[in-house]
Amino acid sequence: IGMPGRRRSAIPTPAVVSSRGGTRTVERGLSDRGNSRDNAVRRAVAPVIRDTVQDRVYAELGDALICGRLQPGQILTIRDLAEAFDTSVMPVREALRRLIAEKALEGLPQRSVRVPPMTPERLTDLRHTRLLIEGHAAELAAAHVDAPLLARLAAAEADYTAAAAAGDADRELLCNQQFHFALYEACGSPSLMAIIRSLWLQSGPYLRTAVEQHSKRHKASQRSMRGNFHNQIVAALRKRDVAAVRRALEADLSWAFDLLAQP
Repeated sequence: IGMPGRRRSAIPTPAVVSSRGGTRTVERGLSDRGNSRDNAVRRAVAPVIRDTVQDRVYAELGDALICGRLQPGQILTIRDLAEAFDTSVMPVREALRRLIAEKALEGLPQRSVRVPPMTPERLTDLRHTRLLIEGHAAELAAAHVDAPLLARLAAAEADYTAAAAAGDADRELLCNQQFHFALYEACGSPSLMAIIRSLWLQSGPYLRTAVEQHSKRHKASQRSMRGNFHNQIVAALRKRDVAAVRRALEADLSWAFDLLAQP
């Protein structure tokens, strides 16, 4: 196709025999060839995940904090973390800055950071804030409950109870996060979810301590009772009883803080 005001090319347009015995013309411009190549490339390769080394380091450290694989008061050096992640210090440093900004870690001299120690004041502050924020998110989620959400919660609760009975703290804490985040995401507020994730980053190491203490003191049948709080939440959601959802959630959040407050 020629440009306006220009003569058409004298090159003849190729003819192609159609399946009906007639002919049709096909004009192969540069754009057509380019599109063909682009489509071939798209068929040959899969999209890459658009994250960076810093994002991956941040995500891994975040998971370690939420699941309590990092202990209260534990000191981490940038060099040790870079070696563990098999990367340079720059992405580790940037990931740590983000976690310090979220109050999940504390900066220390000599290129190191620390998981905040467990103190009565910090536990009280986290408890009150989590009850306030997560209780509100649960109330909002109760208005959007549906069958798929209830199914996800029931599956996460079953896995959680089995892990608790087996004394598998890693699995228990992961299933606990899956249960709560599935509930909170139903509230439809990205702003609340960002705050809640920050609170979980801060409280994860303490929750792990409570889970391990409780598991040492009780038999498997008693450990699995921790899942009763989740069952109460799901039962209240089925009834669309917003007040009962919040009460059950607050009880679920409080048992660990109550245990840690004991002498």
